[in-house]
Amino acid sequence: MEKFIASLQRQKQFPLRSQGSSMLPILHPNDVVQYKKVNFKQLHTNDIILVKKNRRLFTHRIIYMTDKYLVTKGDNNPESDGKIYSHQIIGKVTKVKRGGKEFDPNQVYLLQSSLYFQEIIRIKSLLEKSGKIDFVFLKGLPLHLYFEKTHPKRIYADCDVLVDKKDFFKAEQILLKNGYKKAENHWSQTIKKMQERIIEETYYKELNEFLVVFDIHLEVDLLIVHLGKLEALYPQKLIDQLSGEFLKTKKVVKINGESFFILNSKFLILYLSLHFFHHNFLGVFRLDFLDKVIKKSHLKEKDWLEIAEKINQYKLLNFVSPVFLLLKKYYLTPIPDFINFKNFTNFKNLNIFDDEPRIGAGIKRFKNIFFLSPYPWWRKIFVFTNLEVIYTIIWIVFKRLSSFFSGRQ
Repeated sequence: MEKFIASLQRQKQFPLRSQGSSMLPILHPNDVVQYKKVNFKQLHTNDIILVKKNRRLFTHRIIYMTDKYLVTKGDNNPESDGKIYSHQIIGKVTKVKRGGKEFDPNQVYLLQSSLYFQEIIRIKSLLEKSGKIDFVFLKGLPLHLYFEKTHPKRIYADCDVLVDKKDFFKAEQILLKNGYKKAENHWSQTIKKMQERIIEETYYKELNEFLVVFDIHLEVDLLIVHLGKLEALYPQKLIDQLSGEFLKTKKVVKINGESFFILNSKFLILYLSLHFFHHNFLGVFRLDFLDKVIKKSHLKEKDWLEIAEKINQYKLLNFVSPVFLLLKKYYLTPIPDFINFKNFTNFKNLNIFDDEPRIGAGIKRFKNIFFLSPYPWWRKIFVFTNLEVIYTIIWIVFKRLSSFFSGRQ
């Protein structure tokens, strides 16, 4: 192994055959991958590199960088690879050959984002023309193009749109009539029947082998969508008010010549912070984009004072302060000191680079909401009288026990 690696390090360019599924869908098993030798300072986030660590070789994506080290992760892996140093980097992926055809991964990203953006424009136009549906883009490809001025250097996921509750049926019909299917987001049909109202729905369609996904939100996804109202943890009235403000204060921006409704900078920072909290403070790409939004918004002290006022008005300090703390730690984001971090220093040691399985993520999300809820303990305990919460706890215990006993057979 050492001789083989030493021979690779002496070459400026070299091919290797891909193995395993850690980089699906961009790299398939048996792809012939072309690498080139590269200097550490020439690398960027989202580059795919060949690494030697702990006597093994792997090709993974850079998800975070500093001047001294970087962090990599397979696109299809739940866990990151930890810190990678300059001497462990063998080369960078430049081309991939599959089935007799050769392509640059950047061409795939550009093709996907181009198709995706054209489809977003088409759906946006239909929403605008159909009875003046009130909506705003919360996050997604349009915002990446607006703030980063280029297409994402990775396979892109979904697009989140907040729609006024009175307009939801019209928006849904537009998507269904245009070939979209509704995804099943519930982990149990019983919990689906128990849900009092629709909070969020996901619609998807395959377009030239790429998946286009719209998450339609009827309110800010602060709590757990499938558990309905959790008044013992956070007031529904404030969620409704915040969602209403998002729609009322939206602004128009031009993206590649097209007009888009997005959140104003202060509310966008607040939403993206809540979104990172909603994902259990995981997914460094979310934090990376939030850092870009803050730095490119050039906020003055009065803007931060307004953000702090909204945080207090909507009782969000416990939810967003850990996010701001992590931003300062990993990206040196310019957040003023009057945003209070002092009660959240234990969040500094969170591993923001890994993913979680769905059930595990749901359990952790509930714990985070419970412990960070602005309400006193005596009131929070009443959440366990909620029928959806009771059923979900029983369902999870049953699944865990079933898995345990089946594993012993």
